[in-house]
Amino acid sequence: MRVVILGGAGRMGRLIARDLVEGPDPAEEVIVVDLDEAAAIRVAQGLGAAARAAFCDLLDVDQTARLLRGADVCINAAQYDFNLQAMQACLEAGVPYLDLGGLFHMTRRQLALDEEFRSRGLLAILGMGSCPGLSNVQAAYLASQLDRVERLRIYNGSPPPGEGEFVWGYSIRTILDEITMRPVVFEEGSFVEKEPLSGEEFYLFHEPISWQKVHLSLHSEVATLPLTYAEKGLRECFFKITFFGLGEAAVRRLKFLADLGLTDREPIEVPAVGEGESPRVRVRPRDVLVEVLQRQPAVRETSSPGFKDVATEAWGWRGGKPVRLRVDTIAGPHPRFEESGGAMLVAVPAAEVARWIARGEIPQRGVLPPEQAVEPLRLFQALARRGAWTKRTIVEPIEGIGTIG
Repeated sequence: MRVVILGGAGRMGRLIARDLVEGPDPAEEVIVVDLDEAAAIRVAQGLGAAARAAFCDLLDVDQTARLLRGADVCINAAQYDFNLQAMQACLEAGVPYLDLGGLFHMTRRQLALDEEFRSRGLLAILGMGSCPGLSNVQAAYLASQLDRVERLRIYNGSPPPGEGEFVWGYSIRTILDEITMRPVVFEEGSFVEKEPLSGEEFYLFHEPISWQKVHLSLHSEVATLPLTYAEKGLRECFFKITFFGLGEAAVRRLKFLADLGLTDREPIEVPAVGEGESPRVRVRPRDVLVEVLQRQPAVRETSSPGFKDVATEAWGWRGGKPVRLRVDTIAGPHPRFEESGGAMLVAVPAAEVARWIARGEIPQRGVLPPEQAVEPLRLFQALARRGAWTKRTIVEPIEGIGTIG
């Protein structure tokens, strides 16, 4: 099994590579590909003889395709902005594809490549981390238990970080997009845009997370689940999260900076050095902000236990009766990998499903969301082998006693 990981030197890429090398059915070769070649070399050296490093600029589709040729699967763990280039490279190289999500709008653009992947006999699975990914598969499991599905609600919960801690669990660029871009929900059978960070409510997660405040966020699950379950009568779907794992105070501060224009993508002119008659250069405010944030001292999640609960609820009908089903997948810190439960719930689904693709164990072809391609119980079992556990809750009325609200 030969696996290429684009963006392999990032936090998620490193964990995916490690699971592929050290987990069940280890890959014979893992190629850690990154724009930061030195970082890729460090990651590969830490993984042993099965791994090697390579430089790649994803904007160069031909170069990426040359690296991909001969691989059994490509895992794209790079920034989602480059998903289309990565998919084009896979088409050119004839390699199956998997990524960690496209933040709704990119996912929609990627789905348009379905016919091209089918014509090449290739499979591409979009968004196969925790959310999206595991959450989609949870929804598929619940939908299979119901005759009709009216609502799908996804909640991503973790304990808040400690006072003064400012550490992000995934790409800060993606978090800035989630803070500033309008979330899309499926409401009364239509896609509707809402205000960023709106829809606040308190939600009861499993211990030790317990009650946490959640809010809407733009996410890929809402881009595909309403399409997948239209024939089952789906009328509502949304995704909510606990302030992206940063804590409410930190997110409010970032939102303030965004409101000032410091997350804008359009370049502005500023003096190259100081003020006055100095030459002027063009910079993007967002790039400056990200650079400043990344220079903050690294903070380990010492005061947060590192737990994650991905909870999906389905409201519908079974046997003529109203039923509400819920599935939770809960993970704590991984002792061997020394990583949080949240990080493991991203890395393990990606690595595990990539194994299935590489071994030819998923028969579908084309560009598909996880709910249409991944077997739920098999994924839950794979997570259980890494220490995560999945629980189903059923709520239904006692015979003759009203309905479920």
